[in-house]
Amino acid sequence: MTKADGTEVLRGTASAGPGAGETAIEARLAQLAPLQDAVILRDVRIGAAVPRVAVRMAPDTRMGPLYPFSLADKLRVITEPSPAYSGSGSRWGRPIVPMEMVSVLMQHSWDESLIGVRGPAVGLFADQEIRLLDGPVFVDCAYEVAREVVFLSGSRRTESVWVRTTLYREGDATPVARMLLNCAIMKE
Repeated sequence: MTKADGTEVLRGTASAGPGAGETAIEARLAQLAPLQDAVILRDVRIGAAVPRVAVRMAPDTRMGPLYPFSLADKLRVITEPSPAYSGSGSRWGRPIVPMEMVSVLMQHSWDESLIGVRGPAVGLFADQEIRLLDGPVFVDCAYEVAREVVFLSGSRRTESVWVRTTLYREGDATPVARMLLNCAIMKE
């Protein structure tokens, strides 16, 4: 996406199936230099992990302070509605979570202090990639998420922690989805 003057606003990729090639996030990560002289992230280490935590997205459940709305609220205003979101048109026989809400489920229960981020700090989601690995994500299904820090980067004004979150069905070892999220934290 570019502005009228040609300035790039964002870059992304979309694909289906294996062997789709390098994603925009993989290309971006390959170009980044590791974070030097960390301040806010000085206690965060690549490989730091948060054990699996239970998560669930029921239709009327508010998903925490970052997401003060429910799935039902979102579906009332969603710009690309689908019968699969209500279950009536779902080939799986039950409602699925819209792609834009998968990240909400996967960020539910996030506590950056668990990996060593010093606060208080203001952070923004700067880059995000979501991969569905084993079918869709279902509404009101018991899942677990595990998180791991995979990279630290930064700029003059930000420090970024790249966290890979994996979604599992409760008690199962097969990943359902994976999200890579760059949380850019403002230094000033």
